Amino acid sequence: MRRPTPLYLVSFAVTGFALTMIGPSLSTLRDRTGSSISEIGSLFLALQLGFIIGSIVAGRVLDRFDGHRVYATGFILVAGALMTVPMATSLTALLCVMVAIGLASSLSDVTANTLLMWHLGEHVGRAMNLLHFSFGVGALIAPVVVALGVDSAARLGGAFALVMAVWALGVPSPVAPQVRRQDQSTASRRVLSIAAAFFFVYVGVEIGFAGWIHTYAGEVGFSSRGATLITTGFWVSFTSGRLISAWISGRVRPKVIMVASGLTTIVAAVILVISQGGSNGMWIGAIMIGLATAPQFPVMIAYLERRIQLSGSDTSWFMTAAGMGGLAFPYFIGQMIDAAGTAIFPWIVLGLAVVAMAAFTRANAVLGG
Repeated sequence: MRRPTPLYLVSFAVTGFALTMIGPSLSTLRDRTGSSISEIGSLFLALQLGFIIGSIVAGRVLDRFDGHRVYATGFILVAGALMTVPMATSLTALLCVMVAIGLASSLSDVTANTLLMWHLGEHVGRAMNLLHFSFGVGALIAPVVVALGVDSAARLGGAFALVMAVWALGVPSPVAPQVRRQDQSTASRRVLSIAAAFFFVYVGVEIGFAGWIHTYAGEVGFSSRGATLITTGFWVSFTSGRLISAWISGRVRPKVIMVASGLTTIVAAVILVISQGGSNGMWIGAIMIGLATAPQFPVMIAYLERRIQLSGSDTSWFMTAAGMGGLAFPYFIGQMIDAAGTAIFPWIVLGLAVVAMAAFTRANAVLGG
């Protein structure tokens, strides 16, 4: 177990759990704090604010210090933040906890993505997909564990985070490659900005949908159990999509995967709009969105690694953009649902899916197809 890849794959499930358990916890936390839908939705804002701050710091720290010490520090902070969830009984306290969880999780997120690229280089494609498959495993487990109790789930997640920190300290860390490959260009500010725009919008689709589907399902007539099941169904399909993309990534060009998954996401959103909360349409739409959005984040990172040499600070651009998308869109969705009603939710998902497809098309054109 001295190789780094198994560490990243296992530990990324803990990161996935920490960052996604808020969605299925919303109803319980809302009752605990006596908050409205829009008020409890601010937890997404706090989580992503912490993630953005951590992402900006993580890349710079990673370029200066031993990678696995940074990784272990992130998980120690994740453990501490999760274990304070049971003690947070007010909205203000929960907001502070979410900032801490987001900040700590971003350290492990940026570090794992960067170190895996440094370790495997041009052969990172399959492992990158498996890394984000592991994130999906953690996200899949989250609603099931949370259903047994939010506080117990947080304590369990914290305990596993501590185990990951100890493991990281026992494995030698990869270092940044000193020579740029012939097929890579330098990561200019323009290229980084255009690529970051994709991650900004993509996360709006993924996290916005995942965070609000449980609440939306309840508002359109699903029981609490039914809403949990459809949330779980989304994460099952999402996790399956990551596993499938890991299998096909060595056989199909990243551009083809990105275009196919982007168009499928748009079709799935159209189904949600047409179904208007109907059971069949909800299930079909949720499962399709899970399958279609799953490959996009890891495939895009592998796609970029082929074209530009990435440092820790460069990776921070993408993670910061993703955090900003996660900050803006779930909060925006909550405000729109509160102001215009639940019927607006699938229309927002459709709009974001179209913009994400356009963002990739632009990035692909600039990076040379």
